[in-house]
Amino acid sequence: MKKLVKVLLVALLSLLTLEGLLRLTAPYLGAQVCTELFRTYSNEWGGIYFCDPLSKVNFMRPNDHKRAAVSGYQWSHDTDQRGLRNPPGSEHEVLIFGDSFLYGHGAQEPDTAVAQLRKVHGWKVYNMARQGDTITSEYVLFRLWFDELKPKRIIVCAFGNDFFDVNAVRSPEEQADPPELKAGFFEGVRKNCADPNWTKPFGTWWSTSYTYRLGLYFKGRLAPPPAGGPLLPTSRSGRFDSVAHYYTLLFEDMVRRCRESGCQVDLVFVDVGAEESMWREEIDRMDRFFAQLCRRNGVPYHSTKDLLRNRPDLTLANDGHLNPAGNRALADFLAEKCGTP
Repeated sequence: MKKLVKVLLVALLSLLTLEGLLRLTAPYLGAQVCTELFRTYSNEWGGIYFCDPLSKVNFMRPNDHKRAAVSGYQWSHDTDQRGLRNPPGSEHEVLIFGDSFLYGHGAQEPDTAVAQLRKVHGWKVYNMARQGDTITSEYVLFRLWFDELKPKRIIVCAFGNDFFDVNAVRSPEEQADPPELKAGFFEGVRKNCADPNWTKPFGTWWSTSYTYRLGLYFKGRLAPPPAGGPLLPTSRSGRFDSVAHYYTLLFEDMVRRCRESGCQVDLVFVDVGAEESMWREEIDRMDRFFAQLCRRNGVPYHSTKDLLRNRPDLTLANDGHLNPAGNRALADFLAEKCGTP
């Protein structure tokens, strides 16, 4: 019995030691291991999200302060009372919507493009961007906060995977008849966002263990690859026109509501290029679609194609998101193209 107790104590001490070492060194154990251990972009313990079941949109937790890390890059994740990445007291004459490039993946908040617009260009700008956002979540955030914030301008920043991401949260039937445009939808979203049953982190105390997560990572590495071929962009899968219709309905409703309130809208395509030909085809088709959509609605349209394509000096190594220099370049581009707000 004494030997068994000693063995159990040694095993427990070893596990605690391993757990402590993993928490200290997780960002330096390789890009994939770092991402798996932190699970920053998740609704689990340690993650920054909770998911609303009605809209299927992720919301960042309000007044959240934690260390975030993805692909070996660390930053401080701090949100305001609305669950958005803004310093206290941020003004909101301009709202910027976008995905991880505007959220500031891998960058401290003062180094993000939105922060540079404040500091260098004097914009009174409020960051509405989150990792993974596309027109679905951007429209949801717009409807939830536009009337309260009363901006003079909104800038919608699209990205090359936006159409692909829409398919993950909206069926073809929902793309044809968006639930966001139906009466009562946003009352349900607000109710869910105030319900602790939906906002609490997913998982158990054991699933928060980095040792447990590391075990799952290695188990996944040893498992056979999933069946099926590579994921196809919407152009190759035949879903481009369906998503384009859905995007048009939400974007034009956003423009209409803004104009009724005297608010200007700009659309910026954050085009960083693509190495594979099928994704280049997708991005070029999106560029043409956005340009036509904006011309039809009298909305200024800008693309970063000539700024960010083939510019490794502006991106994080082995990641593709913007480094501090890239964030400054994007801020300068927005200030130049969109003008003084």
